[in-house]
Amino acid sequence: MPLIPTASTVRFPTRETNCPGSPPNLNKETPHQRSPTRTVRYSPGSTNDTTRTTMIRTRTGTTLLAASLLLAACAGPSANENPGPPPPTSSPSSAPPMPAGPVLTRLAATLTDAPADTTRGGYQYVERRTWYRDLIGPPGPTGWPERIRVDQLWRTDDAAKGRLVSVHLETHGCIPDDGESGSWAGRTGDRFDQPPPRQPDALRTHLLIAGGPGENRPQDIVGGIAMLYERHALTRPVRAAVLRLLAQQPGLLAQAGVTDRIQRPGTDLILPYTDRSGVPRRDILTIDARSGVLLAARSVITGPIPPQDPRLGPDFPTLIVAEAANYRLYVDSRRTPNAHTPAAGCQQPTLRSTQSNTSPR
Repeated sequence: MPLIPTASTVRFPTRETNCPGSPPNLNKETPHQRSPTRTVRYSPGSTNDTTRTTMIRTRTGTTLLAASLLLAACAGPSANENPGPPPPTSSPSSAPPMPAGPVLTRLAATLTDAPADTTRGGYQYVERRTWYRDLIGPPGPTGWPERIRVDQLWRTDDAAKGRLVSVHLETHGCIPDDGESGSWAGRTGDRFDQPPPRQPDALRTHLLIAGGPGENRPQDIVGGIAMLYERHALTRPVRAAVLRLLAQQPGLLAQAGVTDRIQRPGTDLILPYTDRSGVPRRDILTIDARSGVLLAARSVITGPIPPQDPRLGPDFPTLIVAEAANYRLYVDSRRTPNAHTPAAGCQQPTLRSTQSNTSPR
């Protein structure tokens, strides 16, 4: 499974869901998070959707991007609803990729301020938007429908209290996800809820503290960094440590002159590798080329998918491709005076116009 931390990685009311028609997870890799998550399991031919409360501790891995989006699919609208609005496109770059180490080392020494450095208040605020495939049931003629989810997290520095608000965007409006919204609090002992270190070596330990044997690869570092942006509005010293740690990762490439899906300019950090299922991938982090802030994260399949365990079912290769279509946009990251600023959910100015077109369900 590929790289994105999704809605599931920012602590929702925990529920383990058996999504009918979803493939089994026989891959041992899991996202780097020790928070409650939605885990998808599959029984061929099953038509029963059951839930139970559980607490799941997961580890860093190459799954960070798509695994959590696969989990978010179970939290999404049902498959018989209209698909969400088509995603805006991100612009590729004509510049050739180059080794990322020198690029990131220079950037770490010259970082400019970001909103997390210039705003004040007792809460960190993180907002993200995720495009994912609704992996419920078998794929249709055009695959699984695409959904869009918006998550807003307010949290105190010590993670003692906070607020989480989630909505789904569709062609006919903005739909609040009341089941996934509410109060938020960090977990005791969860390193990702605690302030991250400002030194690269300490940060590496921080990211890999719960990893199992072999979970110290570059893709684990890349996934752990994406996870940090799930929970924190990172200040400049921490962002510099992040860049210096990334600069140490073998095989990491940098490609300048790209834009994300809302046309913010940036630099892609590209990590090519082959996952444990033999699937060739690239995990890609798009960062702001001046402040170093993470703008987007995604995973791309770059070659043929080798034969998989037949127990996974005939649709499993299609599922792998669908997961790779997931895209995470980090929209905002700053400090706020309270857990109600900015406006939440469908009351956001950018989402309010879609709410008026939402028909009752």
